[in-house]
Amino acid sequence: MTSPSDPYGQQQGYGPPPGYGQPPQQGGYPQQPPPGYGQQPPPGYGQPPPGYGQQQPPPGYGQPPQQYGQQQPYGAPPQQYGAPQQPYGAPQQGTPAPEAPGMVLAEWWERLVGRFIDGILFGVLYFILGAIVGALFVSQIVYNPNTGEFTGGGLFVLAVVLPPLIAGLLYAGYDAFMHGRDGQTLGKKVMKTRLVTVNGARPDQATIIKRAVIFPGVYAIAALLGFIPIFGTLFIWLLAGVFVLVDGIFILTDSVRRQALHDKWSGGTIVVKAQP
Repeated sequence: MTSPSDPYGQQQGYGPPPGYGQPPQQGGYPQQPPPGYGQQPPPGYGQPPPGYGQQQPPPGYGQPPQQYGQQQPYGAPPQQYGAPQQPYGAPQQGTPAPEAPGMVLAEWWERLVGRFIDGILFGVLYFILGAIVGALFVSQIVYNPNTGEFTGGGLFVLAVVLPPLIAGLLYAGYDAFMHGRDGQTLGKKVMKTRLVTVNGARPDQATIIKRAVIFPGVYAIAALLGFIPIFGTLFIWLLAGVFVLVDGIFILTDSVRRQALHDKWSGGTIVVKAQP
């Protein structure tokens, strides 16, 4: 048998363990509550995220729009709203007209190409008239190699004179009409040039007519001289050809105004680049 004082061999009774329901002992470690239990929730807990339910404006909303047609250089700061704009178009390059501020003289090749375009009209008209007049007035054409003259039956003189005379008059009338309207023939419109006075003003009608009589009216003048027996037809047209050549050379030699002879003799006109 076991002794009552012997702890060994005693059977533990049923019941709550020791200390159940009693306050913790002094000096012992108090039991810690679970982490976060009873503490304040973190800031923003339970609040909707920023911008929830609100529509964010698109980028650049409320900023002034960039000027149309202008592109900022790469890496440059944004252009300030309301800054002055650059004028449209770059300044024209070339030789400035000395007495016409802001105007630039046309290049010699621009005048040459423009006159060539107008000359095509004269050439086509001349051949059409020549074919018509030749069929009406010429029955036979004979060339004399000793004199260099063409002869033939019928009204041969009219057949030789009338085509260049009529075509030259029409060419001069076309030149005066187109320049009197806006300072541009078809050739000048294509090359974007314009006829003005030396000070940049619009030429008066008298100046335009005088200019057209000198050139291209020289073709009609040469045709009229063909009626005079003392002048040979080939000699007359040779002189006319020399005048046209010298007239064009003056554009190259005049480095100040680039005037041809018919510009100088008509009272002072120049050809400039048309303003955009």
